Amino acid sequence: MRRSRRAFLRRGTAAIASATALAGCSGDDATPTSSFDGPVVEVGPSGDTVFTPGTDEPLRIEAGTRVQWRWRSANHNVVVRDQPADADWGGEPDIHNTGHTYEFTFEVPGEYHYVCEPHERMGMVGDVIVESTE
Repeated sequence: MRRSRRAFLRRGTAAIASATALAGCSGDDATPTSSFDGPVVEVGPSGDTVFTPGTDEPLRIEAGTRVQWRWRSANHNVVVRDQPADADWGGEPDIHNTGHTYEFTFEVPGEYHYVCEPHERMGMVGDVIVESTE
């Protein structure tokens, strides 16, 4: 009985490990459950090295808007390269994988430029333009 229980546990552990490994490969566009209702930037959608919106066209928002970044593929970060002098955006410099989310509220009007460091040379750069509400 002891041997069959050990084998059962080993098979269960292997099944969990397999499912966990496959979870990272199951699809780039896995949707995290979230009730966030503001603007969303997709990070690496479909495995592409882009921010959507952000890379091809800037995200335009009003001051005071909270933005969420959603990782749609692995090995990305959000590193701030340029922002208004009185802004305090720190980005999300740690590398994260599919399913991760990050949020920030932009209070200071101006232009913000950010990159994904591992993929910056491949063109994974983004811009946010924050417009004054006055």
